Amino acid sequence: MDVLHFEVTDLVGSVKPAKSLEEMLNRKAPISYQKFLAFREVLEVETGLRGEFQAESPLSVMWRNRKALLGLVGSRCTQCGTPQFPPQRVCVVSECQAVNKMEPYSFSRKKATIFSYTGDNLAFSYDPPQIYGIVDFEEGGRMMLDFTDCSLGELQVGMEVELSFRRKYHDRHRGVHTYFWKAVPAAAKH
Repeated sequence: MDVLHFEVTDLVGSVKPAKSLEEMLNRKAPISYQKFLAFREVLEVETGLRGEFQAESPLSVMWRNRKALLGLVGSRCTQCGTPQFPPQRVCVVSECQAVNKMEPYSFSRKKATIFSYTGDNLAFSYDPPQIYGIVDFEEGGRMMLDFTDCSLGELQVGMEVELSFRRKYHDRHRGVHTYFWKAVPAAAKH
């Protein structure tokens, strides 16, 4: 048996969450009972040919890239200021191409907007279509992400999105839970 012991100090009062519980609850989207059962893996769902899970990444690779995967930390060129994800050693700007002139740069709390998006009805999703696209960050940088907590019809190019750390998939056969960042429409209120 494992036991965890936590001690709370007076500093706990100085911690302010990014969103209050009330704000998070106001964002909820109603789902059907069947989808609830599928999401909780109570109901078996036929995944089809495209639903086959990939082999998991080795833990050594995930540990080595933990800042990028868990914190969405990329890099920014100290010569030209260009942010990029995933972290790079060489600047992506053709006029700059500085080598080893990068500093860590966190994308997780940056403002972003939708550059393009699509709904994929052939990719497996518990809640089809699978929605993904490219987001542009206000201070620079562009990234392809899955979209969540929205429907295809409510998305628009230029719409502001927030980033949220979510479960990407669960491979029950291998016992692997994979998490990554997803884009959530900022203005969506359900």
